Amino acid sequence: APPGGRLRGRGGGAPAATMGVATTAATKPLAGEGSWVAAQGLASRPGAVQQTFVRPDRKAPSVAVSLVRFDQQAVRTVLVPGTREPGGPPWAWRSEIPRSQRPKPVAAFNAGFKFRHTPGGFYSEGRHAVRPLQAGLASLVIRSDGTADVAQWGRDATLTKDVVSVRQNLALIVDHGRAVSGLASDRGSRWGSKKSQFQLTWRSAVGIDAQGRLVYGAGSNVTLTQLATALSDAGAVSAMQLDIHDGVVTFNWYRPDPSGPAGVTGRKLMPSMQRNADRYLAPDQRDFVTIEAR
Repeated sequence: APPGGRLRGRGGGAPAATMGVATTAATKPLAGEGSWVAAQGLASRPGAVQQTFVRPDRKAPSVAVSLVRFDQQAVRTVLVPGTREPGGPPWAWRSEIPRSQRPKPVAAFNAGFKFRHTPGGFYSEGRHAVRPLQAGLASLVIRSDGTADVAQWGRDATLTKDVVSVRQNLALIVDHGRAVSGLASDRGSRWGSKKSQFQLTWRSAVGIDAQGRLVYGAGSNVTLTQLATALSDAGAVSAMQLDIHDGVVTFNWYRPDPSGPAGVTGRKLMPSMQRNADRYLAPDQRDFVTIEAR
């Protein structure tokens, strides 16, 4: 059975080890488009981490979204609070990947909006920060066994004893395997301000597929609808938007490097991402998500 507890009833599908193909809207796919390939040389077992890209909008063939998926039987997820987002008293990891953990990380990526731009809450290490968790919002939920889920809070997940971290951000962008209706109009500002949601800008998201794999997506000059379509094309049954805009969207691979001063070597998922590949190896103002090998 897939890890995570809530995933039962989400449908069958291929075993977690299957590479599969992500759907792409392009009439003539580019080389490698939609084909999941193993990310080599990472601190995890072969095939546990896979990546591809898709072009989700036939009317905009220049728009591409990079995708990574993680077999949660081989990795565990950690939510790391930042010094300012959510702030508060010092947290266990002190807003970075500490040296004691650096033999383990596979990747790390940005979390959600600044809390002044979302009504969502934050929970970790047995306490709330900023505000209590809010019903109805998209939530990255991490359990004590290290598995993560993307859920609508109050409907799909609640604060049970096995929940160790929750990061909320706006409303789901994919639900029941499809991009939710209303993304193109954003009535009620469920996904942020109209100005931000209709821009062509850097965007990122995280979702969960029917086999319990965690799926991350990011791209530049992307609309919210295109991002949601890309996550759905990648097999996500639910997904939430993370942070957006230049200089914010970050995804770094990490490889162990005991001879180096940091203990690991970082590499960007996309060379055009603006932040350094060693981001998260020092205290960061923003909260982020770390993926570790089990």
